[in-house]
Amino acid sequence: MAQLTSEERIARVEMAPIEVQHMVAKAFLRDDIDDEDVQYLFNTDPQEEQDDMEDIISIENVNEEEQEGIGASGFSMRTTKPKNNKNFIKAGTGGWNTCILGKPKDPEANVLANCVGYASGRFNEIINEARNTTGCTYKTLNCNAENFPERAIPAGLKTGSTPKVGAIIVWQKGSLASKDGAGHVAVVERINADGSIYVSESGYNSYTFRNTTRSNKNGRWGQGSAYTFRCFIYLPDDVQKWVDGGESPITPNVDRDIYKDQIEVKISNLRVRKGAGTDKEVLGFAHIGYYNYYETAEASGYIWYRIADEQWIASSDEWTTIYPAQPQPTPKYNIGDKVIINGQLYGTADGKYPGKTAHNKVTNITRIAWGHPYPYNTTGDLGWMAEDSISPYVDPEPTPTPVPPKPEELKVGDKVQIIGTGNGSCYGDCNTAYGIGWTRQILKIWNGKPYPYQVGNNTGTTGFYQADALKKL
Repeated sequence: MAQLTSEERIARVEMAPIEVQHMVAKAFLRDDIDDEDVQYLFNTDPQEEQDDMEDIISIENVNEEEQEGIGASGFSMRTTKPKNNKNFIKAGTGGWNTCILGKPKDPEANVLANCVGYASGRFNEIINEARNTTGCTYKTLNCNAENFPERAIPAGLKTGSTPKVGAIIVWQKGSLASKDGAGHVAVVERINADGSIYVSESGYNSYTFRNTTRSNKNGRWGQGSAYTFRCFIYLPDDVQKWVDGGESPITPNVDRDIYKDQIEVKISNLRVRKGAGTDKEVLGFAHIGYYNYYETAEASGYIWYRIADEQWIASSDEWTTIYPAQPQPTPKYNIGDKVIINGQLYGTADGKYPGKTAHNKVTNITRIAWGHPYPYNTTGDLGWMAEDSISPYVDPEPTPTPVPPKPEELKVGDKVQIIGTGNGSCYGDCNTAYGIGWTRQILKIWNGKPYPYQVGNNTGTTGFYQADALKKL
C-alpha cells in the first residue's frame, strides 16, 4: 500500500474544505485504505461555473425521492435518489461504500451529497445487480474524482473516449499535477440517438442527486471551461453484456444434484478463466451457488474445475466445496406408469413451495427429475412428490359374469309344469299356446325345431314349448 509522509498527509487534509477535514484525517488513519485512495479534493465551484448550459440539454429529477417497491429485472436507469441502499451507505455504518460521508449528509444515503460517493456506489450497484452479488467490488474508486482512472486501470477496468451505458465519466479540474481542483464524476444511464448522454450524478455541498442530458459540442460533455474531459471508465465485460441486454457468458449456477459432480462456490466474485491457470483470460465471475463440473486440472498451485466449455474456476477450501457424484439408483417408477399417490405435493422437485396433499389419487407419472428429493410429477402437473408417497396401481379383478344354471335335460315321458307360453306348432308359426300352471308330460321331442317339446296328456296336445317354458317335476 502506498503511504504518504506525515507532512504530505497534513498538507492534503489542509487542502480539503474545513467542514470535511476531520473526515479526511480519519480516513488517513485507517489501515485498510491506501493513502492515495483518500479523497481530499472536493468540488466547491458554484453550480453555474460547473455546468456549461450550451451542452447541458436538460436537468431533471433533482433530489427526486425513490419510491417504495421500485425495481426491475435487468438493467434499469437510476432516476431517483438512493434510499437505504447499501451501495450508497458508508462501510462501518451499515453499508458497503468506501467513500467518506457526503455534505450535506443524506440520512438515507450518507455518502451523498458527493460525486465520488455517488459514482462509486452506482458503479458497484450495477455490478451487484448484474452478478447477483453484494458488497463493494471496486473499493479503490474513493479518491479524488479526477484521479479515478489511476485507480480503475490497476484494478483491471478498461477506459476509453466512447460512452457506454453504466460507465463512469471523469473530468479533471485544471492540472492534475497542481491539485487545483477535485474534478467531477457521473454515471452514464442512457445514450441518446443524437449522441448525447443521460447521466446520474451528485454534487458535493450541492444537489444530492440529479439526472442531466449532456451533449459534447464543447468537447467537455457539458462541464464548464475550467474542466477537461478525461475518459469513460467501463464496467467489466460480463456486466457490460448484461447491461446491453445480452446474457452473461458465464454458465449459470444450478440446483444441488447429489448424482452429479458439483462444486459449490461460497464467495460472490470467483474469477472464471478461459483455461486452467492464473495466466488465462478472465471471462467473468462465478457467483454463490452450485455448478456442475466435467474435468479437473492442476495449474498455478490450484486444482481447477471446468464448469462449461472453456470456463474454469480454481478451488480452495476458503471459497469452494467439492461434491463428487453419488451412485445413482434406478427409479422405481417410469413415465407412463399408473400409480396411486398419497402425501404432500411441492412446487419444485427440491421441495420448495408446499402445496396440496393427495389422498389415494389414481394418476400417471408424466415427469421425472431424478436426483432430487421429490422427483416425480403426474398428470395435470399436480406437484412434485417423494417416491415413498407413491404406490403402483393394480387393476382390480373383474367381477365374473354369472352363468345361468343349465336347464335339466327333458325327455319323453317327463312330467312337467308349464311356466311360459309356447306355440301351436313346433315351427313357431301358429297361434300362441298357453296353459301356464298346468301339469302335463312330454309327448314328443322335435329336435332342431324352434319349439321342440310337444306337451300334452291323454286327451291330446296342449302345445309346443321351449325348454325354459317348462319345469320338470
